[in-house]
Amino acid sequence: MLNRLFASLLLLAVIAFTCVAQQEKIEPTKPGEIVARLVRDVADTESIVSNAWVVEWLKQVGKLPQIEPTTSNVNGKEVVIDESLFYFARYGSPLAYARALDLAVTAGFEGAPGSRVFDFGYGSIGHLRMLAFSGLHAVGVDVAPLLKHMYRDASGPLGEGSVQVLDGSFPKDPELVAKVGGDFDLVISKNVLKRGYIHPTRAVADPRAVIDLGVDDGEFLSRIFKMLKPDGLFVIYNFCPAKASIDKLYIPWAEGESPFSKADFVAAGFEVLHLDVVDNAEARRLAHALNWDGPGGMKLETDLFAWYTIVRKKANTESDHP
Repeated sequence: MLNRLFASLLLLAVIAFTCVAQQEKIEPTKPGEIVARLVRDVADTESIVSNAWVVEWLKQVGKLPQIEPTTSNVNGKEVVIDESLFYFARYGSPLAYARALDLAVTAGFEGAPGSRVFDFGYGSIGHLRMLAFSGLHAVGVDVAPLLKHMYRDASGPLGEGSVQVLDGSFPKDPELVAKVGGDFDLVISKNVLKRGYIHPTRAVADPRAVIDLGVDDGEFLSRIFKMLKPDGLFVIYNFCPAKASIDKLYIPWAEGESPFSKADFVAAGFEVLHLDVVDNAEARRLAHALNWDGPGGMKLETDLFAWYTIVRKKANTESDHP
């Protein structure tokens, strides 16, 4: 299952939007080069968010440590781990979390120092470190072998907060569930929990393009519910390419609606605040701020689409409701 999930997550590189071809260079990026680029991007990105807390989170990008290039063996392949790979990890800028976090704050997430955030399928460490520099405790889970290798020494206190990155099948693995813990104020997942990945609506040409969560929908949502504090939020945000027409090959990662229905969320004890809201306009504003439509990039009006779903653990429900 992990191999299938890893292969599926790698498909997200197709819509990394900063374009892998542009990130990969003959020479490794110099220490501080990517951090400086991200600092420049903040000026454009902060203008499209609506909450002051998110603006402050964006500014933490300047605190990201510089990365010296190293060469490592990952699954039998020599990989150059430079600052670009370390902070983009082939999935795109950490600032791409700005819209999802902005929606979370609007829905009630306060981001107070000491708050806990869990990212299912975190993809890269930059945004988690920025949360830590904001005074939060950030936990991320993923299955990509590269991340396990690249971030093997990255967990621990950072700034006034902390980062913990974990590898494995969540929530199938009970030991991993125990390591992740609970009392989270926010659970977030970006570009992983897509209907096309979890419950594709058409035949899938390559089975590796389907994510097996390892548990059924009810058990998955039950675990997320139990992890959250009362009034805690679960935010699903998905960027997607254009859906294929019925006569074309099905693109699972283009179907970015929630894989879970309103009935699924309610049965797990959640209050549904927003379900499958189309967010194309705001996603394209963010993409433009991050220069995804720069030379050699995408045409936003036809290449970029987005959906979000936000549910809340009602304060008057028991933590073990399901």
